Amino acid sequence: MDDEELIRRAKENDEEAKNMLYEKYKYIIDILMKKYWSSSRELGIDTHELEQEALYAFSDALNSFDRKKEVKLSTFITVCVDRRIKKVLKKYSGEKAKLLNSFYSLDYDYEEGLTLKDMISDESTDPLYNLTVEEDFQELVDKIENSLSPAELETFKLLKNGLDRSTIMLLTNRNEKQVDNAIQRLKNKIRDIIKD
Repeated sequence: MDDEELIRRAKENDEEAKNMLYEKYKYIIDILMKKYWSSSRELGIDTHELEQEALYAFSDALNSFDRKKEVKLSTFITVCVDRRIKKVLKKYSGEKAKLLNSFYSLDYDYEEGLTLKDMISDESTDPLYNLTVEEDFQELVDKIENSLSPAELETFKLLKNGLDRSTIMLLTNRNEKQVDNAIQRLKNKIRDIIKD
């Protein structure tokens, strides 16, 4: 079957004819993709996107090819695909594209397993992080309180509320040595709990 018949059938949406033409002339796309590969890479264009554009141009060339214009089909396909690729390159090389391409993706992996989002995020604004910290803190406080004697627990709660030694002495009717001993025992028990 000659090109003229294949073109006629392709214009009637005959998939077999389109595939035969593609197989015959796909070398044109391959050559042009190689020709513009380094330019597309410099501009940050995805190779698959550029190839899709080349395939659209190939399909358009088949649909708009006119035998009466006395041009070879291969030449017409080459011109159409080349123009489309150049159009994409021009679009990406515009100032707006340069500006957009200069931004960093938050999800790009800049260090092993560390994205920009991870590097700049403020954990204090993360509700899940804050909730986890609060739960961990409360769990620690519960462990501490469960390990204390009644006198130590009273001292611990007063310290936790920000009271100083002299105020604790007044509120508990204990002397300075008793309060100091209670605080020392508290520190030792807390250190042991944290080590576990």
